[in-house]
Amino acid sequence: MAGRPKRRTPTELLYFSGKKAPDANTELCTIHDMPVPNRIAEDKEKKQIWDYICADMQSRQCLSATYSITISELIETLALINKCRKNMDEHGLVIERIDDEGNYLGSVESPYVKIMARQQGVLLKLLEKLGMTPRDITYLMRAEASPDQVIQARVTEIKGIQYFSDER
Repeated sequence: MAGRPKRRTPTELLYFSGKKAPDANTELCTIHDMPVPNRIAEDKEKKQIWDYICADMQSRQCLSATYSITISELIETLALINKCRKNMDEHGLVIERIDDEGNYLGSVESPYVKIMARQQGVLLKLLEKLGMTPRDITYLMRAEASPDQVIQARVTEIKGIQYFSDER
């Protein structure tokens, strides 16, 4: 029984299609050119996340004004997940139900658990659309978030791991 076929991202489809990639300088912008939505500009935490994401995308040479809606939705999703986590830390995963007279009615799962579970799927989709998942970043021109980071490759063989080889 074969597994479900892997769904490729638009970046992967372009990479494996053999077609010439579009000009890298097309529609690229800087952080200063990106229009910041008011709801993000007015919130200090959201603005810091906006600056971080835009700086990361600019350093990877893929920042475009067309991403402004997707970035803002990513930030709103992150803010909602953060709010859920804070409430779960404060109140716990289970909420005790008590009626007006003080009688114990039982315990139920916190609604923040369900909200966060739904938002995590949305978060992953938005990250994928921005090319910020590890799978997507390998196909970008510059995968590192900043030019000073150097990724060291480990080439020593480890016992118990089957490496690719021509030996049979």
